[in-house]
Amino acid sequence: MRIPPRAEQRHGYELPARLLHWLAALAIFAALGLGLWMTRLPAETEAEVATVFRAYSVHKTIGMAVLALGMARILWAILRPDPGPLHPERAVETFLARLIHRLLWIGLLALPATGLLYHSAAPGFAPILWPFGQALPFVPADEALALAFRNLHEAAGWLVMAALAFHIAGTLKHVLIDRDATLARITAGTGPSVPPARRAILTAALALALWIASLTAAWFTAPLPEPDPFDVLDGLETFDDLDRPE
Repeated sequence: MRIPPRAEQRHGYELPARLLHWLAALAIFAALGLGLWMTRLPAETEAEVATVFRAYSVHKTIGMAVLALGMARILWAILRPDPGPLHPERAVETFLARLIHRLLWIGLLALPATGLLYHSAAPGFAPILWPFGQALPFVPADEALALAFRNLHEAAGWLVMAALAFHIAGTLKHVLIDRDATLARITAGTGPSVPPARRAILTAALALALWIASLTAAWFTAPLPEPDPFDVLDGLETFDDLDRPE
């Protein structure tokens, strides 16, 4: 496939960018919706446990699809920068739009990556439905580590949902108030001719800083494992030793 010159004017997002955008959107909404639903499922009967098991497996598998789509979307944006803003004179709006986009792009990587780390640290439950193995070689099976990664994954999920809410709100503004071609550029690839977007180093750095701050806070606030009630039996020869004063 021929990649046109970077400086070429364009009317909207090119077909690969549009496909990756909507496939990633579909996958991320499916993963988030399933994630919120499955954590509320009852697990008292054998059939209910089996349903939870399947839901978690599908959720994890969709998460890996999100990771692949996110990597492809970012790579394409590096090779072929997106079209520039329709209203470059609106400095604050343009800055916020770029910031939300960068938050979402990082989220396409961070959300499934933290889920994979959690899965690797807590093996044996609800496998990912793919042929590439179930654990990362550098992540040991450890309960404390699994709890920390779970906290990271949950924090990443809330940050992605917040960014999505702002992204959708901005889209509605363009459709209902501005009545411009913003949505048409990502659906049909049509709109006014504009130069490619510049590299937004500041917004990318700020988005990365926000992600690092959020995940760092989640790491240090992760719950500790519950103490094992049978630890008191370690080193005892008989149960009578439990009644002996120290």
